[in-house]
Amino acid sequence: MREQKTLHLGICMAGAISAGAYTAGVIDYLLESLENWEKAKKLQKDGKISGIPKHNVVIDVLSGASAGGMTAILTSALINNKFEHVRKKDIENDNNSILEQNPLYNSWVNLTEKNGHDMMSAMLSTDDIDNNKEVNPQKEVKSLFNSNFIKTIAIRHINNVKRDTEIRRPYFDKNLEVVATLTNLRGIPFEIQFNTKSYSRLHRMKRHFDIAHFQLNPSEKYNKDGRIPFHFENDEGYNKDILVQSAMATGGFPIGLEPRIIKRLGKYIVDNKYLNLGNRSNLHTINNDDIFETLNVDGGTINNDPFELTQRLLDEKLKTTEEERKITAKDFESTVLMIDPFPNHNKLPEVNYYPLKAFKFIVPKIVSSMLDELRMKENVLKSAYGGDDYTRFLIMPTRSGANREKENHIACGSMGGFGGFFSKEFRKHDFLLGRRNCQQFLKKYFSVPVDAKNSIIDFGYTGITESFQVDVKNVKYLPIIPDIRVVYNILTESYELEKQENFTEDRFKYSEIKLSYLLGLKKSLKNRISVLIENITNGKEPGTEKIQNDVVKQIRKKSWFKKALSVAAVKPITNTFLWLAKTRVRGILADKFIDIVIEDMDNNELLTNDVK
Repeated sequence: MREQKTLHLGICMAGAISAGAYTAGVIDYLLESLENWEKAKKLQKDGKISGIPKHNVVIDVLSGASAGGMTAILTSALINNKFEHVRKKDIENDNNSILEQNPLYNSWVNLTEKNGHDMMSAMLSTDDIDNNKEVNPQKEVKSLFNSNFIKTIAIRHINNVKRDTEIRRPYFDKNLEVVATLTNLRGIPFEIQFNTKSYSRLHRMKRHFDIAHFQLNPSEKYNKDGRIPFHFENDEGYNKDILVQSAMATGGFPIGLEPRIIKRLGKYIVDNKYLNLGNRSNLHTINNDDIFETLNVDGGTINNDPFELTQRLLDEKLKTTEEERKITAKDFESTVLMIDPFPNHNKLPEVNYYPLKAFKFIVPKIVSSMLDELRMKENVLKSAYGGDDYTRFLIMPTRSGANREKENHIACGSMGGFGGFFSKEFRKHDFLLGRRNCQQFLKKYFSVPVDAKNSIIDFGYTGITESFQVDVKNVKYLPIIPDIRVVYNILTESYELEKQENFTEDRFKYSEIKLSYLLGLKKSLKNRISVLIENITNGKEPGTEKIQNDVVKQIRKKSWFKKALSVAAVKPITNTFLWLAKTRVRGILADKFIDIVIEDMDNNELLTNDVK
């Protein structure tokens, strides 16, 4: 039997909107721990230190939806980037030399804020509609909020990435796979033939679940498996444009943020067995070598936490099947680490259920039912029969002192996940909380019982078990990823392990937002609403003209005099309606929106009432 030295890891990042700041904090600390461990193992190999766990953990898959998908792509772009990890003192001292060059912090906490220009000012700006003749000549309304900042961030940290030849991160697999879920509004077309000797009919359908599936591949050779090859081996990189498109598309929150276009070769869909149901090319009506252009919204709309897909990719890596997958503490050799800022976004079952039939209740219920059904993971529920499944772990926000009834552990969770756009302090809080939660998770929970005698863990801790084991509920565990720091002792002229701080359950205090700030948004909000109302009907489908049916033309035929009267009557009514909407309705809508924000922030204990 071969000696197993490596545990294979897939990291799955759930949708989060602005709470991507929490996910980014978790990833930042996780990478820091892996880097420190790698440095320690190298020193041990060179004979400069001993007592370091010698097994390996390799990240084979990065996957995600929405903010998680964006973070997965962003993380793949920093594999060969040099940057410092962010600590609490860096944020408190506003150390921009570290904060701005850390892609995770800069993308999710700084966003595009600079010189006092906060995110809500940018998102309520109207330059995406009325000041951009080249990009939006028809003044189309593409989203409720201005989404230009997303493109700025994607280009800044993906398209403009510069490879550092001295940086090597061996804990990423050389064939790393990166997956972002998409909701494809065009749909992937399928055809099914119903045939007998005397009968033939063709049935067509579309699938709107989609993925952008990449594989790190410096040779740029396409392996005919649907995986889009990419790399950052030089300044030009390879397929960086599709990475940027996919990062923006998976985060296009429906209606709130702009939908995005992805252009890719048809073969990346036809050859991908996770998209081509039945894995048969004749089911598709897509040509392999043609550009297949799709319009996409948030990947979380259909699949907000693709951990099942991540497990299947790990199985494929290990050449095993779901039935053959090793899951117990004794024999597991791969696992999925899921990061989910909103693991309990569905409320507990209603005690008193009211079957409300009115139209205003039915419409939102239909939409929510469709989304719930799309996100339902039947296979996962079927397999959740035991407590000894080590193929899945979950990192979720936890903060001592939080109001557990409201489950408000993260600040960005307010306003359904949009809360972080209202305050940079919220994003700072959640980034640091992500780092702190990851630290505690690695030490206490991402571990294996000593008595399990897992071959990978046993190999890694041979002879040093007692130095690293932790006691959780009277059971001794060994960390899968040892969170260690090696320091050089000048007095002894030797390297040694730095003693880690004991975890303390101190109150992790929320940041707060001022009521006066929220009230001050009204002017920008009214202006945004005015521009939305004025341009809401703009947009024309290329190559189409309105052609009226002959029968309809006949029954609606009017004399030129009646038409003139009709136009003369309708135009002032339309103008009056627009004037009323822009001058009256915008104020009502702005007040209502601000009221909702204030109530939500107050309920989540985030509001400071500084208005007397």
